[in-house]
Amino acid sequence: MGSNILEQSMLDDTLTLFRENESSAISSAQGVMMIDGWLQALDKDANLGHIKDGLTALRNHLNAGHPDPGKVRELMGQLANQVEDVAQGPYSQGQWTGGLQSMAQIIRQFGNSL
Repeated sequence: MGSNILEQSMLDDTLTLFRENESSAISSAQGVMMIDGWLQALDKDANLGHIKDGLTALRNHLNAGHPDPGKVRELMGQLANQVEDVAQGPYSQGQWTGGLQSMAQIIRQFGNSL
């Protein structure tokens, strides 16, 4: 999997958002917008189908009205595992791998803080 400019930009933007905000400072609407950006960035990469599925499940739950923090935590944990799998997978390379590892840790920590 080679990272393209859009994927790298999304990764950088997402890492910055998570690092600069407490879990309570990011709204469901912001989460949905971020997920939509990721789904668009990953649209053409067949190696990331399970991440897209995880993002879609989280997006659907956040859009449901009053998201259950326990369910969000569970979905974010699953997503962190999926991102970690990709970071350690055969198609991962270079700076992209380190960014994905950071992303998996941040997703997990963020979800656990809910």
